[in-house]
Amino acid sequence: MLDSEMERFLAQPRYWLMYALPWPTTDPNVGMAEAAHVIAPSTVPSGQRDRLPQDVADLLGYVDVYASEHPDQRVVWFTDVTRWLEWEKDSSWSALGVEWEDALAELARLPLLGLYMTVNRRAYHHLINTAERFRVTYTDGHSEVLTDGERRAVHEAFEHKLDEDWPAYVRDMVASGHLTVG
Repeated sequence: MLDSEMERFLAQPRYWLMYALPWPTTDPNVGMAEAAHVIAPSTVPSGQRDRLPQDVADLLGYVDVYASEHPDQRVVWFTDVTRWLEWEKDSSWSALGVEWEDALAELARLPLLGLYMTVNRRAYHHLINTAERFRVTYTDGHSEVLTDGERRAVHEAFEHKLDEDWPAYVRDMVASGHLTVG
């Protein structure tokens, strides 16, 4: 059992990092898929970050800086950080020497407190978007531009879902013995 301060720390992190996983190739037209992964970077103790692969530690460091500059944003998408680097910092992951694809793949394999999420295809399009203007063309030939207003709404929906589901997830992980604090 966790004490109340530790449970609050784990169950109500300051922010989550959410990033897209590959969309299923077996049925690419499926409407929903487990295609997102969420972690709470603040639950990785700073002493543990020294033991992470360098690209993962660097990526999490930049995500922390982004989150501190955007304190109102509780769900930080990897693409938010990528946009920020390019649009506000005039930089990129490669300019910073971060192999971001390797880092994201490694995040899913590391024993970190994380949650896989099922997302619909439209939300997934927003989750992978780093462009200022994003046009989606469908297999039937029609296309549309996804708006920043809709992107904000998708962000809010994910935040609401995580606010609801994350605390129960942490309690279940502790109760099952899959999460211990020592």
